[in-house]
Amino acid sequence: MLDFIREEPLDSLASPIRWKALIAIRYLSKLKPRLSLNDHLNILEENIRRLLPLPPLEKLKNEGETDKDKEHINFLYERSMDALGKLLKTMMWDNVKAEDCQEMFDLLRMWLVSQKEWERERAFQITAKVLTNDIEAPDHFKIGSLLGLLAPHSCDTLPTIRQAAASSSIGLFCIKGIHLEMDRLQSLQQGLQCDDVQVQIKISSKIAKIVSKLIPNEEIIMFLEETLDGLETLNPPCVTACGIWMIAILKEQGAALEDQLLEVLSIIYYHMPVLRQKEESFQFMLEAISQIASFHMDPVVTNLLQKALPFDRDTKTLWKALAENPASSNKILRALIDKLENGLEEDLAGMDAIAVACAIHEVLSTGIPVTGLYPELFTLLLKLISCTLGQKMPTSGLSHRRRVMQKGERQQMADPCRLSTTTLKCVQAQAMREGLAKESDEGDNLWALLNNSSTHHIGVCALARSMAVWQHGVILDIMEHLFSSLTSSSENYRITGTAFFSEARESSQDSKLAASPGGISLRVRCSLMKEPILWKHGNLREVLILMDQSAWDSNSILRQMAIRGLGNAASGAPHKVKKHKQIILESIIRGLYHLARTDVVCESLKSLKKILELLTDRDVSFYFKEIVLQTRTFFEDEQDDVRLTAIFLFENLASLTGRRWKIFFAEEIKKSMISFLLHLWDPNPKVGTACRDVLMVSIPFLGLQELYGVLDHLLDGQDLPRARDFYRQFCAKLAKKNQEILWILHTHSFPFFSSSWEIIRSAAIKLTDAIVLNLTNQYMELVDREQLTARLQTLRQDPCISVQRAAEAALQTLLRKCKEATIFL
Repeated sequence: MLDFIREEPLDSLASPIRWKALIAIRYLSKLKPRLSLNDHLNILEENIRRLLPLPPLEKLKNEGETDKDKEHINFLYERSMDALGKLLKTMMWDNVKAEDCQEMFDLLRMWLVSQKEWERERAFQITAKVLTNDIEAPDHFKIGSLLGLLAPHSCDTLPTIRQAAASSSIGLFCIKGIHLEMDRLQSLQQGLQCDDVQVQIKISSKIAKIVSKLIPNEEIIMFLEETLDGLETLNPPCVTACGIWMIAILKEQGAALEDQLLEVLSIIYYHMPVLRQKEESFQFMLEAISQIASFHMDPVVTNLLQKALPFDRDTKTLWKALAENPASSNKILRALIDKLENGLEEDLAGMDAIAVACAIHEVLSTGIPVTGLYPELFTLLLKLISCTLGQKMPTSGLSHRRRVMQKGERQQMADPCRLSTTTLKCVQAQAMREGLAKESDEGDNLWALLNNSSTHHIGVCALARSMAVWQHGVILDIMEHLFSSLTSSSENYRITGTAFFSEARESSQDSKLAASPGGISLRVRCSLMKEPILWKHGNLREVLILMDQSAWDSNSILRQMAIRGLGNAASGAPHKVKKHKQIILESIIRGLYHLARTDVVCESLKSLKKILELLTDRDVSFYFKEIVLQTRTFFEDEQDDVRLTAIFLFENLASLTGRRWKIFFAEEIKKSMISFLLHLWDPNPKVGTACRDVLMVSIPFLGLQELYGVLDHLLDGQDLPRARDFYRQFCAKLAKKNQEILWILHTHSFPFFSSSWEIIRSAAIKLTDAIVLNLTNQYMELVDREQLTARLQTLRQDPCISVQRAAEAALQTLLRKCKEATIFL
């Protein structure tokens, strides 16, 4: 019989030999002894190969010369196809082994997906005959893969294929004894005759929703494998149907995939490179992962985090898809935050935590809202930055793909801290869009500061200033999450937390004050430690205690930040400062002895100024002398900020002398006056203004109120007088009132001749000129004229012309004065 069929031509259908031979083979196959599986497969394959590749029916009919011939050809075609379907049905279902049935059905696979629609049509018509309601499949017969193969063609190009595909898909459930809503399904199947593609897709979707809950759980993977193959190879309408069926089944049965999840994800990842080339197919695949994640977010996130760093394009796309899809978007960020929190539990950061940060960056780049999660997200990423400072990414955690990456990208990936900082930058950008934070006063420089070990604390301070003042609840949550940093075993993290708690930021009210015509000239700030509402609701009492402890730490940066926090507490909790004034003052004063770090000294001076404004002379009395003596040592500091703050503090101390220290303070003023007078012409104008103010405060202690008139020439808004003229007027007034102070000024002037600032050297010479001019003969006898002459002679060779001229003038004044006093050189 097979030989007869083989002899039939493959381009025509003129004789009934195929049809009759197929009938004969079907009956013969039932006789005993039964043929083996291989015999069955060979017979079926040969018959399929000799019938399905025939040309389209219309072309076959055109070979007939008369209408009767054409009608005969049509008759033979229908009978042959029917006979092949019955043969396949008989051989398949007479077999009791599910695996054998599966193998026989697989003979149709290549024809079901043929690029020629007439071949697909024949294959589906035969399949529909095989999968009928009157059949009962053997035990363990799997329908998942077949459903994935057949169902998408319910949106194929020909109505006959669409209906046969729907009939076959429904038949799969019937042969398994699964009861369906047959009336409704048959009605939907009839609707597939419509040529409107959108109608076809809608009907196919409805069928999918009806049957999706009935697929056995253990066969879902087989179904997914088949549909993913379909997404790669099928025509556009079938691809759409393929995606719809896949999503429908995942929505219905995704929860049952827990034990098979890793295998499912592996299958999907395998198909990604090909599907990326097909936009619609790729989107369906992304939606499938999001749908799976909606049921199993933690396992999906864990699986994705195991991808090698740096994340490749596909992995980044998956993260973004999870963030954008409504089914998973509300869970993804929460899952990543939990992962990051677990990864930083020991205040140490490994590759897992860095991978989470990279994932968060991809998720947030989609614009997903952070409201509600911002405090946790902010503090965890800040902690990650702190814990990765100075780290290099281990080579074992890197993908081999790094070898083909661009050089710039490879360098960036080698710095975990920069990765973490980039993610926090993304978080802050989203927070600003949602009104949870504001732009940093450091601009983009903030992020460079944060990921550098030497400037990290400065970056944290700038970040703290970018907190939205109006978001008290957010700030309280951030403070609560950061509180543990103050006692962390990680020194870097302690610095991070202390810097955040200590740093000031400008409030809206202070901004107006600073900008108003009558406002103060220095920038006024409000800080976390200065917010009264935070003291009321937060745990800043404990923060204050920990700040005090950190102010004694061996790490200078930690000390600086702690001292700043203690100073800022003056505004937020003045009652706490007064209550704990002793420990606070001792901690801050200790910072004045940290001469190796001027930033610690400067911070101590600033904090003392803030704290002393709250205290009385009795509160300060025990520490007054020490504070005064230490403050004076910084009047000549090379750092402008240190000089300026020391002068401000000295001015404030004038109000805290009380009776006990009034005389002492007057003596210290006499020693300090030389600095105040010379720095009126300081390179920094702010220091000059501060010196004028401190002189105005100091004069009453010396009983020299007559000097107010001379100091009036230094008032704001007026041009500074020439230094020589001012000093001569000042010394002339002073000479009449108190020659002793004039002499003290002279004895303290020599060190300034070697000042590193040209303007101070010049001013010192001009002041000496004025002093010598106004000294009485009694005091002139005390002048070491040889030493003074030698120094002035040396200064005549100074690189600065103004110093040379001042030295020449002073030398002439000295000579004249000596002659007048009949003292000869």
